[in-house]
Amino acid sequence: MSNLSISVYSLLIPISDDAMLLPNASVAELIGFEQSAPLQNGPDWCLGILTWRGVKVPLLSFEAVRGNPVVDIDKNSRIAILNALGGNPKLPFFAMVTQGIPHLVQANQSIVTAVAEDTGEEGVSRKILVEGEPALIPDLDALEAMILGDASVCAGLGI
Repeated sequence: MSNLSISVYSLLIPISDDAMLLPNASVAELIGFEQSAPLQNGPDWCLGILTWRGVKVPLLSFEAVRGNPVVDIDKNSRIAILNALGGNPKLPFFAMVTQGIPHLVQANQSIVTAVAEDTGEEGVSRKILVEGEPALIPDLDALEAMILGDASVCAGLGI
């Protein structure tokens, strides 16, 4: 009997202090950094609202979601536009600031090792190692729930 090995094409996306591993299908597009419209009385983790391809998209700081300071934007900063998976037609996408150019990886059991399932960090599903380097798997459902649960973000999105 042979072992079943599953590979998922994924992006290893640099952030300030780590990297995020996301399935390629969850990333709609990577764009250069652009300023977002600020929110009045918005949470620290929401940097504002972008208009991307005619759609209002909340821009998140994954560092701030996790309770860390918002990272300074520099020449390496990018924005990852992510597909929202919750099925809410008023929130088809959300975005996160990244720090550099992502790498395409074929994530499988030979290069990804779980470190911690219950991280205790907001917005983080798991801590892992990718080819021996630390990375995080964001909890996209939790991030989407945070967005939809904040009145100021919803007001900025018009929902």
